[in-house]
Amino acid sequence: MKYNSILKPFFIALSLFIVVSSARVIDRTDLEDFPTRSSYYQKRDVVDFRNSGSKTTSTSVTTTATATSKPTNRPKPTSAPSSRPEDIYGGVGITAQNGVIGALLIVLGLYLMVFGFRSFRITLGVCGFLTFGLITWVAMANNQPYYGYVNNDITIIAVPFGLGILGAIIYALFWNISIYLVGALGGFTLAMYILCCKVNLLITQVVARAALLVALPFFISFVTFFAEQYVLLFTFAFVGSYCFIVGVEFLAHTGYLAGIKSILDGNPYHQVVYVISRNVIILIAFIPILFLISFGWQFMYNKGQKFGVIFVEEKPAAKAAPKDGPGDPGPVKKDEPHIEEKA
Repeated sequence: MKYNSILKPFFIALSLFIVVSSARVIDRTDLEDFPTRSSYYQKRDVVDFRNSGSKTTSTSVTTTATATSKPTNRPKPTSAPSSRPEDIYGGVGITAQNGVIGALLIVLGLYLMVFGFRSFRITLGVCGFLTFGLITWVAMANNQPYYGYVNNDITIIAVPFGLGILGAIIYALFWNISIYLVGALGGFTLAMYILCCKVNLLITQVVARAALLVALPFFISFVTFFAEQYVLLFTFAFVGSYCFIVGVEFLAHTGYLAGIKSILDGNPYHQVVYVISRNVIILIAFIPILFLISFGWQFMYNKGQKFGVIFVEEKPAAKAAPKDGPGDPGPVKKDEPHIEEKA
């Protein structure tokens, strides 16, 4: 599989899109609901005419207009980090959104762990769905106003899901490019796992953290060109294991999701505290265990197989071998003695 000349600009465009979508954009109109002026005061001071020579004073009448706006019970926006489960998972208990996302990630993770390398178009579609869906969610979460979007609970799931379907189609059609982006997805997932292995993230500096999130995907994507089979086996096994554990996290609420949000969600109203508890350690430990099991299974199950479209050159058909039996006696020359059968 040869390098396509379109890879370089495509990678540049993808990296710019990730940087732009993950930028911490803050709309100043969403910072606080400032009350409107609803009262008008007209007042005149007591005019002392003594200085002007008058013996009388005049007092003005003060008119006050009652405010027509009613106070609201909505809390004021705050950017203080929170450790409450409703701020981490978007609600109290297991919400409908948690159930849908958790079930979807568990199913996709199991598929990648078991049949990721065996299939081709379906696996590329799954990776495209995860990539486009994640980028869309990051962009929406970073630009989300304090009180959310219109129909926020549906919008925050439906839009990434729709663009994820688009990404699946693109990855399945343009396989000669997307096969390297699959390797980049594996590098990005590995960077996420490394960062979440410590309280308040392994790398605290934002610039250094962003450098790791960009450099590791590009490196794994570059290595894919030289060791395609092993890199793809690693990607399917690790991404599948990570998706499966994150799907379980949406249902178990151990607190591991706070680390993911601390990395990807820079919205000042979504700041959360990442604490590594015993349950979080269990999830972190299970990811490499599932990865090793999946990698070993897929390596043995697909031994001798290659991932992707294989072009086979047509060879000219070989001549058929002569059949067993007496050969052709050849022409008979009359001037040579020969045996004649007597009647």
